Amino acid sequence: MKNLLEHIIAETEAFLINWTERMKSAGYLEHTTAKREDCILSLHGVILPVREYINQGLKPDFPELLKNGRNVAEFLLKSAHRHYERGIGEEYFFGCFKTLLHAVEDIILKYDAEPAEKLQNYIELRRIIDSMETLAVGEWHSRNAAETATILQNKNRELTLLKNKYENILESASDLFITVSENGQILEMNASARNRFGATAIGSNVMESLKPEMSFHKFLSVFLSGETHEIRMPDGKSIYSLVIIPLKKVSLASEGYVIVLNDITYIADQRMKLEQEVNQRTQELAESEKLFRSLFTSAGEGIILTDSSLRILQANSKAAEIFGLPEKDMEGKSCVRFIHPDSIDAMRSAVIIAQGEIWNGEFNGVTAQGETFPASITLNRFQMGSGDFIHIILRNITRQKAMEEHLKEEKVKAEEMNVTLRNVLKTIDREKEEMMLTISQKIVTNIIPSVQKLTAEDNPEIRTIYSGIIKDLLAGLTEETGSLNSVNMGKLTKAEIQICQLIQSGSDSKEIAESMNISFDTVQTHRKNIRKKLGLSGREISLFTYLNNR
Repeated sequence: MKNLLEHIIAETEAFLINWTERMKSAGYLEHTTAKREDCILSLHGVILPVREYINQGLKPDFPELLKNGRNVAEFLLKSAHRHYERGIGEEYFFGCFKTLLHAVEDIILKYDAEPAEKLQNYIELRRIIDSMETLAVGEWHSRNAAETATILQNKNRELTLLKNKYENILESASDLFITVSENGQILEMNASARNRFGATAIGSNVMESLKPEMSFHKFLSVFLSGETHEIRMPDGKSIYSLVIIPLKKVSLASEGYVIVLNDITYIADQRMKLEQEVNQRTQELAESEKLFRSLFTSAGEGIILTDSSLRILQANSKAAEIFGLPEKDMEGKSCVRFIHPDSIDAMRSAVIIAQGEIWNGEFNGVTAQGETFPASITLNRFQMGSGDFIHIILRNITRQKAMEEHLKEEKVKAEEMNVTLRNVLKTIDREKEEMMLTISQKIVTNIIPSVQKLTAEDNPEIRTIYSGIIKDLLAGLTEETGSLNSVNMGKLTKAEIQICQLIQSGSDSKEIAESMNISFDTVQTHRKNIRKKLGLSGREISLFTYLNNR
């Protein structure tokens, strides 16, 4: 049911078409005064209360609705009461209501849903609407004849007074009101229209009085309804404003149009005079501009004269040279065109200075070829006659900026060089500290232990070996790693050095064992430790070759 009600509201345009046809077929349309907005209000007045009732979760129970459903039928009850007071008969009112329901049924028939579901929703909807209609019928018959007569009498008097009021307004209005049929035949005119066209114009085609050379159909296509137009009368002198109002806006049953004319001849004449005066003053201004041009031609700096919107009025040859355009091509163009986007805000803030003030500054200009250049400007605002003007003197300062930029670059380079030198000095200091640390470590870990072994050794030959190792270590202090052979030899014990001497002289392990009075296995263990300390483990090189090549 909720979806069906939403669908009906969504199909409002289809409903309006259906209801108009239903009303016309039943013979009610020609008597109605309802407008489009009234028809939409009627549809919503019936459907929206039903939707609210369903949204509350209430069932469409007919007896219950008769007892407590006046809020659902409120719109229909008020509408019935209003039409009753206007003298509308019961048959006509409820007949129109039936055509409304028939127009809704036309929409329901085309609703895309299962037939059984659609039928069930329609039955529930009719139960609610039937209760609304029953309540309205009861309300209609609750008044007695005397009350009805009094109501009708008062309402007729109100309508008569209202009718006379608007007739008097139309008759006394200076505007011309003409009611015409669909084909342009004049049906009615107010007093102003009769005075202008004559009472005999009633019954003739309105085009005879407005545009004899144009058909009424063409007239409607040129002068669109609802808009204000100007029309010159056939006499060639009078000019009227014209508004065409379709009578369908007043009532769906009404045909034809209301044409409203207002004499604006005087206003049009005044407008023409003003246009002529403006043209004359424009010519005078152009002559003044020519006089000012002689002041600019001989200046050595660019001079531009603009209006308050920065539109160039005059420019001398130097300004034209700066921007790369002939003088005549600069006139009429906006200064904004020759200003780089990053300088537009600065220029706008400059042009708001007060009368007589002078503003000095810089901005980036753009030539006609798209090249950007820096410029200094002096700006002065002044008033001449009724006009507000801006006087601009400009100079191309590309060379000056280039020199400034060069000085800035040299300054930056000097600062960068200072930074580089400071970094180099820091690096040297850091490397010096690292070297001192390395030498200290070598002395502690290699040289001092070798000196200690040298002083503790009585054997001249071994002392000679340690002395050679110490010399190599001292010579390698300034190298990154020192002498690898000397460092490794310094790690050997006294027994391992003796074994190295015997190996170097060509003795094998058995001979070494006999010479040093130790076991063969002990010699092999010493040889293994020596290879490890000398970094020869896993390498295919004999101790004999290594010791004789160092």
